[in-house]
Amino acid sequence: MRVSVVEIAEIVRGHGTPLLQAADEVDEVVRACATAVRPHVLRVRGRGADLAARLDHLPSGVGLSRLHYGADVTISGVAPEQDEFIVVLPVAGRARFDYGQATAVLGPGTMSVVSPYQPFTLEIDRDFDQVLVRLDRRRVESTAAALTGASGAAPVHFELESARISPGLVGLIDAAAHVAADPHVAQRNRLVRQVETLVIEALLLGYPSNLSGRLAGAATSPSAERVHRAMDYMLVNLADQISLSDVARHCGVTLRSLQLGFRREVGMSPGEWLRNQRLERAHAQLANASETETTVTAVSLACGFPHLGDFAARFKQRFGESPSTVLRGSRR
Repeated sequence: MRVSVVEIAEIVRGHGTPLLQAADEVDEVVRACATAVRPHVLRVRGRGADLAARLDHLPSGVGLSRLHYGADVTISGVAPEQDEFIVVLPVAGRARFDYGQATAVLGPGTMSVVSPYQPFTLEIDRDFDQVLVRLDRRRVESTAAALTGASGAAPVHFELESARISPGLVGLIDAAAHVAADPHVAQRNRLVRQVETLVIEALLLGYPSNLSGRLAGAATSPSAERVHRAMDYMLVNLADQISLSDVARHCGVTLRSLQLGFRREVGMSPGEWLRNQRLERAHAQLANASETETTVTAVSLACGFPHLGDFAARFKQRFGESPSTVLRGSRR
């Protein structure tokens, strides 16, 4: 099941806090956006033009926002360096982004990452509607160091624009939105942080940057013993949103080496293997469920699927029937 950017936008709009609604004062808009996204300077283009800004914010490990200015505006930074990476997923309209020497023209079907190291200018049309994902600079840099085996954090220079949106990245952002929107899950700080790490890893592995070559470079295949150690670690932590970099670190190998080892031993990636194990455990729990104490939601969470819709779709694809059907069958 492929998640769309529009679906994420609807979750943020439906469950987020409306920080702005048809706001027409520049200072008010700047204050709200500085809190939810990033400090910036805002200028309305066109004589006599009025803002009609709407900002919905969904606090989570990743800061999720949906922002529509409702006017032609120019956005620029307030300092040479910032503390956030901003992932931009357009929902509608057009915008032109300038970051350093790079330029990108954005619309639905594209995405952008505005990094924190150089000045930026964003020329946004009145119809431009966007989902914004705010990622802490230190978390991105430290995760990149862990993935590449570097001794210390260093700048990560993402390309400004990508015409190909990674379904895996969008799916994880969608999972982050569902976790943040669920009142029964959002208070679980550990889970929120784990999902944030997965989003950062997916961005680093699937979006072009100065580290892409190192992340995709040659690596040695680990021993079968290390691969099985990784399997044992993932099975013990099956309910948690563990990151693959944590698994690789636990086994003393790089992420690339871990991927090669799994391909050699089981013919699939570590992520695919882990998902299959989670589905197998979920099927067993549902098929042997207590008549009164088990729900599909509880099993989904216990088996490492924070997004119930994604769990149900993957479960049916794997077993040919829905989780609720298997649960009902266990009660006969």
